[in-house]
Amino acid sequence: MLSEIKSKVIIDPGTSGTKAIVEYLKDEFPFERVEKYFLIEPSVRQLTEATYRHLLDGAGESVGLGSNLVSYLDPKDGNRVYFEVGETAVRLGLITVSDRKFEKLLAKVLVFLGYLVRCELQTTEQVHVELGILLPFDEYEDRRLLAPWLKQILGTVEDESTVGFEFNGDRLTNIRLKTIEFKPEGYGIYQAHPSERVAVLVVGHSDSSWLYFNNGKLITERSRTFPGTGMHDFITTLQFPITYELKAAEFLAKAGKNLNPDILCHLTQTKSPSEIGLLQQAIKEAKHQYWVDRRSQFSSLDLSGLSCILTTGGTANFFSTELDGLFQELFGIRLHWCKSLMLEFFERFKMERKSDLLHRFADCYGYYKGLSGVKATQSKTLEATKGGKNAKAVSSKN
Repeated sequence: MLSEIKSKVIIDPGTSGTKAIVEYLKDEFPFERVEKYFLIEPSVRQLTEATYRHLLDGAGESVGLGSNLVSYLDPKDGNRVYFEVGETAVRLGLITVSDRKFEKLLAKVLVFLGYLVRCELQTTEQVHVELGILLPFDEYEDRRLLAPWLKQILGTVEDESTVGFEFNGDRLTNIRLKTIEFKPEGYGIYQAHPSERVAVLVVGHSDSSWLYFNNGKLITERSRTFPGTGMHDFITTLQFPITYELKAAEFLAKAGKNLNPDILCHLTQTKSPSEIGLLQQAIKEAKHQYWVDRRSQFSSLDLSGLSCILTTGGTANFFSTELDGLFQELFGIRLHWCKSLMLEFFERFKMERKSDLLHRFADCYGYYKGLSGVKATQSKTLEATKGGKNAKAVSSKN
């Protein structure tokens, strides 16, 4: 048995879902290399100690990515804090996108690493992690706080002991950071399609990131975040009651451009044809308002000298026709949708090509595939992990 397990972990903690891709070497013969991807419910709820203990008592031994509890000493003041992460942390109504991600990022990262070590690796050996995290451009400076905080909780490979954290009541002290780096949202897309002067546009659930690269260097003066430009902004203009925002976004994406009534019926109370018709009309009106707002924002971009605009994101895919049309009308330029990266992702993980996951995973995957030591081809496949307290990743050989 190996003295330690080495793992590469890339995390994209988006508003609509936490995306993660991992690679590790099994610690038992035949020491196979394994790689998997995970799509995780992003909701995080801070708890009192009493609520945490109550939920812990009722959790039993059944764990998965659907719902988990985490506790750690807050690096800001040393006080113990408690969080619930996953489906059971979801609350009714629209989500709050104004919360800065790093305030909940620690809980998301620790829960995923806890799941990886306890449920995937099932090991008490030390796990040395090469960790990479993607942050929106306007939160990129937060890495100066996040890196030392994660090192303080997890420790590095040079540390003989570490504070650790609680994952579903179990204290984990066998995770060490071998390396940790932060990249701005869009970096993975650029890394997969480098060019002399290229921009990256990532339109996500809460906002859009615009990165400008010149000969491999990020030009911060020409890069920016557009807040309030994602699916959340579209849903808030939708004159129709929404119970769960992320579920609504999922059904809207599945309904497609033709607004499939069989799918839209999941968003209504009565499910009558007349109510479906009202919903379809509300969606069309909300789309119109959304693009009136986007026109004024995106028209301020400086495209001088660009050879290409790389584009991805779940919301970008949802509005692909409108987004293409807007950039052609305003600037006379066609967007590059990274189809070769999409094809590679589908083939690597044996997914259905109709899946919209690549548009959400593209940045994370582009980052991952460029890591040192990651092979160009793999023999493992994976089905997406979604929902359920016992949800787990399913892998199989080709």
